[in-house]
Amino acid sequence: MKTATQRIGKPLASTHGDDGVVALRAVVVRDTGPYSARNSSKGALIDEARRVFAALALGQSVESVREEVFRGTLLTQRSRENRERIWTSIQQRYLSPTTPWLTSQLANLCESGAHSREFVTLLYLLYALRDRLTFDFVTKVLSDKGHQSRPVVYRNDVLDLLNQAAGREPQIERWSESTRIKLAGSILTALRDFGVLEGQQKKFLVRPDLPLSTAEALLRVLIAEGCRGRHVLRDSAWRLFLLTEPEVASSLAKLAQQGTIRFEKAGATVVLETPREWEDQP
Repeated sequence: MKTATQRIGKPLASTHGDDGVVALRAVVVRDTGPYSARNSSKGALIDEARRVFAALALGQSVESVREEVFRGTLLTQRSRENRERIWTSIQQRYLSPTTPWLTSQLANLCESGAHSREFVTLLYLLYALRDRLTFDFVTKVLSDKGHQSRPVVYRNDVLDLLNQAAGREPQIERWSESTRIKLAGSILTALRDFGVLEGQQKKFLVRPDLPLSTAEALLRVLIAEGCRGRHVLRDSAWRLFLLTEPEVASSLAKLAQQGTIRFEKAGATVVLETPREWEDQP
């Protein structure tokens, strides 16, 4: 294990803005590009993802699973074009080549069912990390609403974020109004499928589950990206699960109780030890 101890009085260089993540980034996991309209359809694709990862769990290669999807022997959609679009979405969201350990973890978890907490929350984590628009919507808009009061979340909440970003992201201005509306609706539907929202016509914000296995995966992602010490607690990715810094510390303490990591926090000092393979292997 490698120890990272950091005091507030010794700031580190940042590659994530206010989060203060150290400059080293061994593996790029999250989407850092411009906002995209790629998730304007298909929702969360939880059932389809389960079929794909179940096939991978049986030892099939990604290439052979892709061919099964295209032939229609793995997914049930009639149109090959539709199946190809679904595969493209699953590959972009959930099959990042930089994190093969996440693919293996999803393959193992899918055996417990398409809607198990562990499987769904890990899909959600990857969906949000791999789409900056969704990431920003949850961490900058929804996380400020306060889930305790179960506020209503509207399609216009997404559209307002797009309007605010249009000045610095010119591609948004080129999207038609129907594309923006469809994109906003699809993101809200996916977030409902993942358990961040509840309701059909009217959607309410709720805190999504964070099983320890998903907390460990998120921590490993942060370590792979170069995040260390107290900056781990402050990283905005934890707000995908609407957690405060003390709640993040509580999750890390539970992981430490399991023996996965060593974590100590005393005032301004944070000691975090993680398995060396988290840094040495993608």
